[in-house]
Amino acid sequence: MKAYLNQTLERLLDAVDLPSVLLASFVEKFMPLLPSYVLFPAIGMGAADGIDLLLRCLIATIGSVAGAAGWYLVGALGGPHRIRGMVVRYGPSVLLKVALYDRIAASYRGRPFGITVAGQLVPTVRIFQALPAGVLRLPLLPFLAATAIGAQCWIVPLAAAGYFLRRQGWSAPQVGTGLFTALLTIEVAALLIVLAAARWRSNAS
Repeated sequence: MKAYLNQTLERLLDAVDLPSVLLASFVEKFMPLLPSYVLFPAIGMGAADGIDLLLRCLIATIGSVAGAAGWYLVGALGGPHRIRGMVVRYGPSVLLKVALYDRIAASYRGRPFGITVAGQLVPTVRIFQALPAGVLRLPLLPFLAATAIGAQCWIVPLAAAGYFLRRQGWSAPQVGTGLFTALLTIEVAALLIVLAAARWRSNAS
């Protein structure tokens, strides 16, 4: 498995053309063969210079938004009952649990624009959140705009980290492992803060 991951990352570094970046970022929304926190640093590592890095981030965002539009279309055409039935039957095999799908759908009844932006910063949610958005028929253009903003906030730091770490002599597997550890640490810390805040509010009341 480790050898496969290393080979895949090295192939990504050889994919220097922008169409390959577009395809990889689009396919990632449907077949996440590599986690995005590995894919986008690898895309950044292959950049020739700062301008190429910016272009890669822009193209990757376009591909990510196009993938979200595809999921939105599936949800809009499938309808609530059919899509939820598909999630119940096939969701667990692609890491989409019914409970997660229901939480995303419920969250959209609040502030859909902000929820969409924030959802693009959560690895599993960023892939599937367009599906319930399509089922609920959220306004398409605002949804895609929010997806683009959130995707940029996710892609640019990851690609930039890959670009700069590559120039410090890090290998592709080292960058992927290092960023995964950092993201996991941040997520755990954020969860602990949220739990502590909730406990404090509960005791205060």
